[in-house]
Amino acid sequence: MATIKYLLTQKTDHGWGIITNTVGLQAVDPGSSYPTPDHPEGHLFSTETGRVLKEAQILYISKGSGWFVSAHQPRTELRAGDAIVLYPGEWHNYAPNPTTGWSEAWIGFSGFFAGKLLDKFFPDRSHPIHHIGVSGSLLDIYEKAYDVAEKQMPAYQQQLMGYVGLIITTVYARSQQLPYLDNPDMTGINLAIRYMRSHINVNIRMEDVAAQVGMGYSKFRKVFKDYTGFAPAQYFLRLKMERAKDYLLSTDFSCKEITYRLGFDSASHFNKMFRLYEGITPSQFRKS
Repeated sequence: MATIKYLLTQKTDHGWGIITNTVGLQAVDPGSSYPTPDHPEGHLFSTETGRVLKEAQILYISKGSGWFVSAHQPRTELRAGDAIVLYPGEWHNYAPNPTTGWSEAWIGFSGFFAGKLLDKFFPDRSHPIHHIGVSGSLLDIYEKAYDVAEKQMPAYQQQLMGYVGLIITTVYARSQQLPYLDNPDMTGINLAIRYMRSHINVNIRMEDVAAQVGMGYSKFRKVFKDYTGFAPAQYFLRLKMERAKDYLLSTDFSCKEITYRLGFDSASHFNKMFRLYEGITPSQFRKS
């Protein structure tokens, strides 16, 4: 049986930039009719004709399989672990496979800030399906949002703003991270990052770091950059710069002392690198 919440709003809620209109959790058994008849008219659709919504929704399939089609997406098979962005004003259609059914969760939202989030994280309407894998933590976010919607205590709309943002960023992050989750090379990269952090006070060769984690340097450099967005040496230097900023803000260490603590060859070299990364000198940074 469907568990669905359609939410009322007050005028003051709209000024916050995100309004949550609906939160739902539903298990559809194999062979069951779909959509369920308890959807209100504003959201009801026929799988023969599809529908257009005024709001955005993020639909997550945690079990089973089905299909999806939209104005920008040809009919595509869905499987457990797929998240689908339903864009406002865009025709779409979807349903579970009769032989498998599915379990779905969704949240619907609108508002000027909601639009900015969609434009930032999911700007391409031709790729509304995101294969993020089965995630108990994501489903838990939907369930917590539903609990807030069900109780509708004071300021619940503002509380749901956080869940909308968390669902959007979680779907985005998992879509970026999924290729690395089962990659055995990632163990080595994470070990390398920990090694760099524990040796931030000295100079180390990246070839030695690669050897520490059992990888050839050429492969290590490529995989590390794909994973972090930085070449290993650049990443290590940025770690030093962040530590330097901590020293400048929270201690009275001189630049000479910071140079020593971070393993730079000289104060002039430290000053040069700091200015390269921050655009100002260490002394200017401390004063500011």
